[in-house]
Amino acid sequence: MKRASLSLSMVLLCLVAGACHRTDVVPDRLEGRVDKDLRYSDIKNNPEAYRGKLMLAGGKVLSAKRTQEGTRLEVLQIPLSEDLMPTGRDTESKGRFVVIDRGNNVSDPAVFDDEKTRVTVVGEVLGMTTIQIDEVQQQVPQLALKHVTVWDWDRTRSGYAPYYGYGYPYAWGYRGYYGYPFYW
Repeated sequence: MKRASLSLSMVLLCLVAGACHRTDVVPDRLEGRVDKDLRYSDIKNNPEAYRGKLMLAGGKVLSAKRTQEGTRLEVLQIPLSEDLMPTGRDTESKGRFVVIDRGNNVSDPAVFDDEKTRVTVVGEVLGMTTIQIDEVQQQVPQLALKHVTVWDWDRTRSGYAPYYGYGYPYAWGYRGYYGYPFYW
């Protein structure tokens, strides 16, 4: 009887921890407004059709700087896993995107100073913008930041998956809330 009680307690603890994680990547105020079927390829090919929609995007931060418009992040897109982490390889990327934080969600661009910094953002599709890659100018999707999760990549690679960022500081991987396959 004690064993069944202990098992039930462990199941309940896992469910509670999973609910906390989901809330942090997609906060309650945005839950239900995010288009979970919207992919990077969709907005890259036809951004005007999705203007104003909220979506999930993830990847590795290539640069972060303050501008007159707000904090600007340039991100190498990496597919999101079931638990909404950008866990794929850089070679799986379909391109880059830019995130503009006009609402001071990012306290300081130095948070993204490490070349391993990976993020999952909830962003509103704004359209396209031009970036400079080496000597070439390229059009990439642009999102207005609504929420960001900054992943502690060194710890996630070792199997321990908490993250730091903006919101609840520890979560251990809620699986399957947005389903399979990966999100862009």
